[in-house]
Amino acid sequence: AATVAGLAGAFADSVLGATVQAMYRCRVCGSETERAAHCGPPAELVRGLRMMTNDLVNLCASVFAGLLATGLGLWFGG
Repeated sequence: AATVAGLAGAFADSVLGATVQAMYRCRVCGSETERAAHCGPPAELVRGLRMMTNDLVNLCASVFAGLLATGLGLWFGG
């Protein structure tokens, strides 16, 4: 259960990071970043949801993995 849930959590983290995580482009240096401000001024949102930070993506993936592990443990170990 732990192995399956861990792999599923890592996959969920990757999918959420690639689809809904906020990514910004710095208006000063042009680099892409996860931070809303870079080189001083606010960066421009280029994709994702403003509220979906990397920390929130990690939290969602961890909660998903924990719930999956609990469910699998109850189902098979029960």
